[in-house]
Amino acid sequence: MDTERPAPSTAGVGVLKELYGPIHADIDRVEALLRAELRSENPFLASLVSHSQKFQGKRMRSAMLLYSARLCGGVTDLHVALAGVVELLHSATLVHDDVLDEAQLRRQVDTLNRRWGNETSVLFGDYLFAKAFILCSRLNHHEANRILGRTAQDMCEGELSQIATKFDPDIDEERYLRIIELKTARLFSTACRLGSLGWESDPAQIEALSSYGLNFGIAFQIIDDVLDITGEEAEVGKSLGTDLSKGKLTLPVIRLLRNLSGSDGQELRALIASSDNLPEKRTRILGLIRQGDIVAACLRRAGEFLDAARRALRPLGDSPETAALLELGSFALHRRA
Repeated sequence: MDTERPAPSTAGVGVLKELYGPIHADIDRVEALLRAELRSENPFLASLVSHSQKFQGKRMRSAMLLYSARLCGGVTDLHVALAGVVELLHSATLVHDDVLDEAQLRRQVDTLNRRWGNETSVLFGDYLFAKAFILCSRLNHHEANRILGRTAQDMCEGELSQIATKFDPDIDEERYLRIIELKTARLFSTACRLGSLGWESDPAQIEALSSYGLNFGIAFQIIDDVLDITGEEAEVGKSLGTDLSKGKLTLPVIRLLRNLSGSDGQELRALIASSDNLPEKRTRILGLIRQGDIVAACLRRAGEFLDAARRALRPLGDSPETAALLELGSFALHRRA
């Protein structure tokens, strides 16, 4: 398992620019579509859209969809539109996540809820969801609607399941993995599956792409959860420590709970079960995590899922497209933001 090598020298924006080279024109088409879909004559809505574009993501889900389409037959207008739908869904969840977490920063700019409050942010997130499904409905593609509808349902179920486990020191790794599969990994998997639409793809090829996206997404969320505890806001560019303050127990804390026993374990369980947002909570838990092998173990676990993602692609053979998808996995493992 290749999890201990040094980070690539081209990590960050540079490596993504290189990886997106073959699909650069298609990514540009997705961006143009999103600008057109979100254009509004309502000044307040236009200001929200403009601000939200300051923390647009890396478009990794779009890239996966487009590379999957190239593997299955090529990128068509259908795939560009579906990539737009996926990005709108993802943006909507980020807006809602910031409200749930009371986050203040995303990509080093104020979150919408910090600037305009929760009411505006919730409604704007709903607006983005509506835009996503209006765009999808215009495609008149039953299978796309079915897949995306189920994915949105799964994402909401994952978030609700996480809320149900807040401040619960008894959550185990299996339940945690199920939660992040639903709330994060399913959208990655869906992006890859959507790339096969419009082509008479072999079912085994579709499942291989879907499995790649699912395992990649689980690894991606594990790494995100590690960064929430150990990262630096100036580097990561968003509010950190929100999982702990909101009682969301992620893999580093679950592993710590499993490793501690006696009075230390009892103290930690009591600290976690407390809904008091004490400043010393993060400091105490972070100190315990850093004393052991917790962070390295979590990254190794993420590496295991990335290995599973790589194995899923093997039946598809060697090609520039599979090479790009594999390199995305390496980027995810070593990312810092």
